[in-house]
Amino acid sequence: MLQWIIRLTLILVIIQCTVLLCVDAQEPQEIDLSQPLTLEQCIQLGLERSTSMRNARLSLAIQELRLKNARADYFPIITSSGSYNSNDRLDFGFEPENYNLGLTGRYTLWDNGQREVGLAQAKEGLKATTNRNEGLKQSVILQITQAYYNVLKDTELVKVSEDVLARSIEDTEQTIALKEAGVLIPADVATARVRQASNELSLVNNQNALQISQATLPRLMGLDPGSLITVEVDESFQLYLDRGTIEKIQITVEEAIQTALDNRPEFKETEASLKQQEWSLTLSKLQRWPRLSANANYNVDLDNYLRERINFSEFRSWSVGASLNFTLYDGGVLGNIVKERSMQLEQARENASDLERSVALDVRQSYLNLKRSETVVEISNTQVENARLSLEVIQGRYRVGKAILLEVLDAQTSYAQALTNQVNAFYDYKIALARLQDAMGVLQ
Repeated sequence: MLQWIIRLTLILVIIQCTVLLCVDAQEPQEIDLSQPLTLEQCIQLGLERSTSMRNARLSLAIQELRLKNARADYFPIITSSGSYNSNDRLDFGFEPENYNLGLTGRYTLWDNGQREVGLAQAKEGLKATTNRNEGLKQSVILQITQAYYNVLKDTELVKVSEDVLARSIEDTEQTIALKEAGVLIPADVATARVRQASNELSLVNNQNALQISQATLPRLMGLDPGSLITVEVDESFQLYLDRGTIEKIQITVEEAIQTALDNRPEFKETEASLKQQEWSLTLSKLQRWPRLSANANYNVDLDNYLRERINFSEFRSWSVGASLNFTLYDGGVLGNIVKERSMQLEQARENASDLERSVALDVRQSYLNLKRSETVVEISNTQVENARLSLEVIQGRYRVGKAILLEVLDAQTSYAQALTNQVNAFYDYKIALARLQDAMGVLQ
């Protein structure tokens, strides 16, 4: 017997340890903001701290309270009342002090289904809010993804500008040296300095854009825009530079539209909202029907009891009754409410019928933009290669005296622009892909 007890105790200890380990494994890890953040970490923080998601959670909590209130209509309502009055009137039968105490209970016996309709309406409202929050979640993920890629893009553009400016400074120094040697004229030096100043301005603009994007990202994550956060180096861009190609989507626009129709939370939200308004119309019609209620009252005559101080049962009373409430005439208010609910329902149905067309257009536009971005990436990659080869050829000609300095500077400018276009094209493609996933309802 003792062995069985020991075995059972060991089993319970193992189970408790396993449960604790599972709970610890499920707890989200704290994100260190002092370290470079991945896109997934930025999204996690945004879903936890952004204003949109906090308000979404509050909206869901409010709707849950409304559902609880709808269920509470099935329970009786009990109220108590008590009062104490003091005055200086002793004549006309008034006492200097008056005490009253009462207890009242009320319960709806029959309301022609109004409580059932109210409960069904609250349930549909909860469904609509849940799906609306899912749509807000998708929107927050998209905004953070775009802001994250903008930080990466601006970072790469700053690097390009720094490299271009460094080459510009070297060219200016070489031009000054050649001018002092009598090979070039002062106009060539002026031209080199103009190009250097233009590249300095480009660097300043890109640095400013980077600072703005670095402030926008934490703002969308629910953090202070002044938070000094960094993001991880984008390996996908380096991989693209090494391969020279990107992975293209392999679905048709019709398949993308069908995916959106199956996954977009707006459809489920609209369906729940329609049912909610249908129940609202039904409830407004039921308001014309009578309501049967039961009432119970318990009262104590404290004035006489406190004065007499005799048997308490002689100073208490109770009553039970039923009431039937029915609106005979209200100037057409209930009828107008029914008409208003009917027209609102008709508007909602019209909007629901247009939603599918709007989603199809959104997906088609996002799909075409992505395809365009894929083509632009390929073109920009070719432009970089051509601009690099052209620069090498012109630099070679310049060394043997068969090209002028202006040609070299133009070729360097073209190469710098090609590098800039390549960075913009790649991250515009990444953002276009995220927008298509959002339009399809599959952005995670």
